[in-house]
Amino acid sequence: MNADPAAGDRVAPPRSVELPPTADSPRSARRFVQDVLRGNLDEDTLDSALLLVTELVTNVVVHAGTVATVGIALESAGVRVSVSDRHPVRIGVGRRETQVVRPRPAGPDDLESLDGLGLEDLDGRPDGLEGLREDGRGLALVDALASSWGTEHVAGGKTVWFRLTAAASAQPPERVPPGAARGAEGAESTADAGNAPSAEGTRTTEGAEGARATEGAAVVAPSNPGSAGVPPRLPRLIARDTARALSAEGEVSELLAQLLDALPASGGMVRRPAADGVRVETVAAMGRAGADAQARVFPLDPTQDSLGELLLWPSVDGTASGAGGPADSHPEGHDGFDVERVQLVSRWMALALGGGDMRRAEERRIGMLSFLAEASDLLAGNLDLARSLALLARLPVPRLAQWCAVYLNHEGANPTLEAFGHAEESQTAALTRAAVDPDGALMAAVRAARGDQVQMVTAFGGPALVVVLQARRRVLGVLALGRAPGHAFLADEMDLLADLARRAAFAVDNARLYSRQVELAGTLQAGLRPPALPNIPGIDLGSAYGAAQSAGLDVGGDFFDLIHGPNGWTVAIGDVCGKGAEAATVTGVARAVLRLLTGRGAALEELLLELNRALRDTATAGNARFCTMAAASMLPLAGGNARFHLHLAGHPQPVVLHQDGSASLVGLAGTLLGVLDDDEISFPGLELQLQAGESLVLYTDGVVEARQGRELFGEQRLVDAVAGCHGLSAQGVADRVLSAAERFAGGNLRDDVAILVARVAD
Repeated sequence: MNADPAAGDRVAPPRSVELPPTADSPRSARRFVQDVLRGNLDEDTLDSALLLVTELVTNVVVHAGTVATVGIALESAGVRVSVSDRHPVRIGVGRRETQVVRPRPAGPDDLESLDGLGLEDLDGRPDGLEGLREDGRGLALVDALASSWGTEHVAGGKTVWFRLTAAASAQPPERVPPGAARGAEGAESTADAGNAPSAEGTRTTEGAEGARATEGAAVVAPSNPGSAGVPPRLPRLIARDTARALSAEGEVSELLAQLLDALPASGGMVRRPAADGVRVETVAAMGRAGADAQARVFPLDPTQDSLGELLLWPSVDGTASGAGGPADSHPEGHDGFDVERVQLVSRWMALALGGGDMRRAEERRIGMLSFLAEASDLLAGNLDLARSLALLARLPVPRLAQWCAVYLNHEGANPTLEAFGHAEESQTAALTRAAVDPDGALMAAVRAARGDQVQMVTAFGGPALVVVLQARRRVLGVLALGRAPGHAFLADEMDLLADLARRAAFAVDNARLYSRQVELAGTLQAGLRPPALPNIPGIDLGSAYGAAQSAGLDVGGDFFDLIHGPNGWTVAIGDVCGKGAEAATVTGVARAVLRLLTGRGAALEELLLELNRALRDTATAGNARFCTMAAASMLPLAGGNARFHLHLAGHPQPVVLHQDGSASLVGLAGTLLGVLDDDEISFPGLELQLQAGESLVLYTDGVVEARQGRELFGEQRLVDAVAGCHGLSAQGVADRVLSAAERFAGGNLRDDVAILVARVAD
């Protein structure tokens, strides 16, 4: 939302305050909001206003580094609040490129107070100090809690406004006539307004409408709790709707802010041990934080020190100067703190952090399981070994590791690096070279890896894990992962990576076995065809082969051969029933019989008869062996012609491409091989005489059975495709016919295709 809809009916002049870019400003903004809205809104709506103003003012101080202006306008249905800065960059534009020029602290106190807001570098260093982000926590909270909101941009800065609707049960805000007193407390406050000192660097003003209405309605500058007749606001449990929009840390921050609203404290901090058990992390901080020795320390939960502690620094103008030591070293009330109240809020903080830890642990567990499931699916769905290794090297990066290396074992040799992934592509080459250094620490750990235990080593200056890839009682290789220095692997992360390695090992082994099977199937398939077409005088030969897309590890039954014998050359093409090892066996029998009998000079009809007997004799019970075949003897003639004697055994009719560019089917139907007895079979022959430039196209049924939906490629499309090959070489005709079948099937051939073309040379 970028435009403010028509403003609601205002019941009081708008008020505003300008706050300097210091760590005190968020707290001063809260006091200003309380001064203006206290008694005019229900407590839950006031909580939401305080929370949103704190977030937005903190954004201005941390990211924009300019004066923040907070404006409040009471309306009949609620309140409209705006927070403006004086930074020229629009929200979401130039976030990382813009360097914020921040005011130099006036003294050590100012510098110390900036630490509480995370301003680690006043010169605008980019770590955490980029421009205001529209996807940050501030605007996310505004969107979650406000009834409407938007942004306004002008040349001198930008404004984020939001509107909150008061609860229906809330009392309507009291209308105060211009210049009139506000009741006993209001009168006392107004009477002191002219003499009350403003917070340092804070200037309060009234909106234009209010300025015209009265002179005496100036907003009192935020002051310490309890001063000027404003009673301290009791800490409250955060409203349910607000808590839903907050993280555990956000809830603790708001509880700390509410506590500081009610105590004479200059600042507060909540901290606890970090996950690594060594460092201490700050959960929330507000106001001016001094030395630890000057703070009162309250454990969040006296029974669990690991939950953290609350530190409160007494105000410099309070009843106590703030002698150091833990909470119980201060007599109650010595510094004005209500210890019971502080302890109650501390317990609320402990509950919030404990619940947040439980939610994060559960989310982390679910995230790990989701990652493991997704990684398993990706690895199991890929059977290409090279791709599986590359995928394994990239899956943990950068989510679980900065780099990942995959090594595979080889017989009688050291493990070799097969894949490497790094979060920074620019460092991949250098680290790859280091990963294969035989004298390096990583290679030493890889060579020494044994068993299924995760080993911790140091590589490239940071922590690294070495996990053996083991599947089916075989050690396949090693998976190595590493992080940058200072980022150790946690115990659950080590368990996750060990589980990933176990699953990846089976995926890699499956891909390795599949690759070997594919290689074996390819070798067997290639053996069903001659390694190279022979050179026959007067005859131009061409061939093409297309494997079915679903062939996988299966060896197809389509084959062809060219055999030289005493009577010249014989060309044969066949299709064995089935696939796999059985089809390869039948094909081997057929080619062996063809070569043996052709070498003896047997006629084609006798050759087919003997092949029929061989297939029937080698068949087993319940496992018949049969195939189709087209065979033709070729004899070049004087004058550039050639004679073909063609026989078909249950095979589709060949196509002849004539000199005039026409094409036709030729051949007489014969009996399928390997099914019937000798007295039931017939292989009628047909003599063809082809002239120069004419071609005989032999093919298997995979061509005419190429499917597009329910429609087959068919004989007529085949004849048309051959007719369109006029003037092409034999190889050109074969390629064109295969391309036509594949194009018709959309690249998804359901059966193997073999094509053999014999063209009479011109």
